Amino acid sequence: MLTLPKQFDENEWFIITVVLLSSVLFKLPKRLPTVITILILFLSMAIPKIIDHSIAAAWPYNLYDLTDSRKFELFDVILDGVYCPFGYLCIYFYDKFHPKGFKIVLYILSWTVFAVFFEYIAVKLHVFNYRGWKLIYSFPTYMVVISLFLLFYKFVTYYYKRTLEV
Repeated sequence: MLTLPKQFDENEWFIITVVLLSSVLFKLPKRLPTVITILILFLSMAIPKIIDHSIAAAWPYNLYDLTDSRKFELFDVILDGVYCPFGYLCIYFYDKFHPKGFKIVLYILSWTVFAVFFEYIAVKLHVFNYRGWKLIYSFPTYMVVISLFLLFYKFVTYYYKRTLEV
């Protein structure tokens, strides 16, 4: 059973604020087919979940804790919703601007810097509590994840368009 936090403090407020601010996404003009949007949102939750459970919670690594408790609590679940807007906006603007060549490198770097800065704020507000992890490790991690995320989008878009042609 999910437990409530023992103390309601800045990390819970941060998570709630980001989830509420994410509601603005519903006001954006629709750019992506619904099925692709759903895949992007699920992948946006799955990637951090896999990473968090692989290197954060799993022995022998246990490099960081999420929120206040080492136990799984309600705000660990709500935290999953924080990742969705990041992934959606990354793909939304990629689809809108279609960066090519060197601009794709700048695009990935820009999103990486944004992600590291966002993580820095989350660390300061105790959403992530490092126990061996360093913020600098996140930079190459985000570079790889964002690159793979964009490749996934190109892959599903390609197959989506092919199914429309049939």
